[in-house]
Formats: sequence, C-alpha cells, structure tokens
Amino acid sequence: MCNLYSITTNQAAISALFRVVNRYVGNLAPMPGVFPDYNAPIVRNGAEGRELATARWGMPSSSKALMDATKKRAEKLQAKASRWISRNCSEWSRTAARPTSAT
Repeated sequence: MCNLYSITTNQAAISALFRVVNRYVGNLAPMPGVFPDYNAPIVRNGAEGRELATARWGMPSSSKALMDATKKRAEKLQAKASRWISRNCSEWSRTAARPTSAT
C-alpha cells in the first residue's frame, strides 16, 4: 500500500476537480510518492464548503497493535538490561571477592 499514490497535477486542477472553495496548502509542489504518516493534501468539508488542506494521513494503529509494539520494546530492553547486569555484575563480584594480601 505504501507509495501507491502520487500528486502530479497542480493545485488549480485539484481545486477544479473537487470544487474546492478554500485553499490552505500554499504552494503545492508535485509529490512523486505520498506515504502514510506524512503530510499530504486532502479535500475536507469545512464550514464554507470544501477546502484543500494538508494533513498527516494514514491508517491509525489499533490499540492492540500499539500494545504489542510496546510489549516487544519492553522485552528488548529487559533482555538488554539482563545482559548488561550479568556481564558487569559478575565482573564486580569477582573483583570484590578477591582477598587482599596484608603486607
């Protein structure tokens, strides 16, 4: 689904096609690829009629997907921390347990 959309026409053509009343996009440059979670021009219904604006767009993530991603990140951090602890604490316990010579 990514990069299936592109904007190759100008702002006047978009406004004419969708009968846009207000334009809030400024100078609209051609976009060879329109990606989710990036700004792109959209046509929306406003108080005075249709308007052309830029907005971040894409499919919102479900709460389950967000929770799964959070758990996966937490597991990675836990594994990293346990590796660090086992590496550094075992070194510390070896050096702390050495008897010192009393001379």
